[in-house]
Amino acid sequence: MRPIAAPSQNPIGRWSDWGDVIGKINNNLLDKVTNTWRRHSADVERSMERLATGKRINRASDDPAGSVAVTQFNGQLESLNAKLKGVQQHRYYTAAREGGNAAINDLVIELKGLVVQAGNTGALSETERRSIQDQIDSKIEAIDFVSNTFSYKDERVFSSALSTTLGVVSREIDAPDPNDPTKTIKKTEMLNLRSLKSGGALNTLTGDLELASRSVDAAVDQNSREQAFLGTQQRDFDNQEQAIRFEIENITGAKSEIEDTDYASEVANLVKGQVLQQASMFMVQAAMQQVRQLTDLIAAVAPGAAAGARPGSTLNAVG
Repeated sequence: MRPIAAPSQNPIGRWSDWGDVIGKINNNLLDKVTNTWRRHSADVERSMERLATGKRINRASDDPAGSVAVTQFNGQLESLNAKLKGVQQHRYYTAAREGGNAAINDLVIELKGLVVQAGNTGALSETERRSIQDQIDSKIEAIDFVSNTFSYKDERVFSSALSTTLGVVSREIDAPDPNDPTKTIKKTEMLNLRSLKSGGALNTLTGDLELASRSVDAAVDQNSREQAFLGTQQRDFDNQEQAIRFEIENITGAKSEIEDTDYASEVANLVKGQVLQQASMFMVQAAMQQVRQLTDLIAAVAPGAAAGARPGSTLNAVG
């Protein structure tokens, strides 16, 4: 057998050249397969994150353009939700006022019946007429009680006692002339439901029954118009709420198309990534085995060249 040449006579050159050759093989082969493994591992981690969070965009780097669109959609949704809350508050307030108005409407209608009953003076005794007036006083006090106490979120629904604003009628009376006390002038006096109470100008015992009936009719008509107005407001608020909810639904759907995970597609990506990850790991192991075999072969030919040239850093990084 021909003896191995000394380092100075080695055809390749110095023993360190063998180490350079092994190092290049190590870096070129192992780095390629290791980078492939790392890339597929990153794909698997990304798919698992998307499946866990339910979002395709978890950070701006996932989709910069999509992230901008999602931010804009979030701003629109925040504004629409605030608008929806405001409409709902107005609707609840209107509903509360409508409930109070309905209670007052029942009292006013009962009051009308009492005034009509009191007008039948020929068939009623003095005691019956007094009883009717007491009931009228009670109804008017009940109207004021409701209007003074009915509230929504600790805020009064009615601004004042309604007996002073319902059933407003006018009549002409004789009043002293401020310029000549010996004379009288015609003056317009404004009356309302409160005037129907005992001692008032429209009480059913000594007052003007015809004008009292007109006052009650005016109160019924006024309260009915208020109910119609509140009903129209309720319908408008319902339509506004429906329109806002429809807009929120559309924006949420558009945002979901961009941001949310497509589970079927992402599961497929996860399975594909896991298969490629396992295949690349097998390639890493095969490459390391080839480098070891090559290193052992060179070590058998030139022991000094292979010393310290075995792959280490890349193996540690993968293993």
